[in-house]
Amino acid sequence: MVEPLVSGPGPVLWLGGWASGLACWRSDLETLYPGREHVFLDAHDLLEDPDLLAAAAAGLPADGVLAAWSLGSLLVHRALEAGSFVPSCRVISVSPIFDFCAKDGPWPRAAVMRMARRLRREREAVLAEFWNLVKGGSPVSPAQEESWHGQTRRYPTASLAQGLEVLAGTSIRIPPSGRPGHAAGHFHLASFRDPLAPPPGGAIPSGDWMAYERGHLPFLDYPELMGSLLSGIRREALP
Repeated sequence: MVEPLVSGPGPVLWLGGWASGLACWRSDLETLYPGREHVFLDAHDLLEDPDLLAAAAAGLPADGVLAAWSLGSLLVHRALEAGSFVPSCRVISVSPIFDFCAKDGPWPRAAVMRMARRLRREREAVLAEFWNLVKGGSPVSPAQEESWHGQTRRYPTASLAQGLEVLAGTSIRIPPSGRPGHAAGHFHLASFRDPLAPPPGGAIPSGDWMAYERGHLPFLDYPELMGSLLSGIRREALP
């Protein structure tokens, strides 16, 4: 089933994840989603200044979309729950996180905090392990991989540790569908076979949630599905 929501190739504000500013894949995203302006916001910048989220989203026109991925989605969910962010644009939570260290999830809080402590003496090993999880079975190219590794060098170790602490210590209630204040809904793109952020509770909720097959990089791996959401087309499932 395909339900048209909003038309128009509006700009996309991409909010990245832990150690992952999505501007490193600007050329890939511009190729996969042509005819749009692509703007980037770094999750680690939000950790330092949460007000950047509302300011950046306010700069979008009415047909703009905020696409928040992984840790970025958690920061959006936290701001929405706190009432500090009431978007007038459409929002897509990509590989969404509400409670990274939930009891029924794959990531014990102690393991994430241990990862944060390891950063001081084994930073490159921690980042390499994380990248292997992010990449999984996704067909990323050597150039895409190198772009990711290159952009990690600009993050202070303290900021990386802070991001892990936020992941380990933040738990957000999954809201009901149709949250007030959204121009045309808040949609969630999730996978049971996401190695980092599988759906909470082992099930994909109904309503504003859509499924992709596997992995943690749906904006690279499933451009048709992601593109339909960016264009305001809701798909109930993968074709």
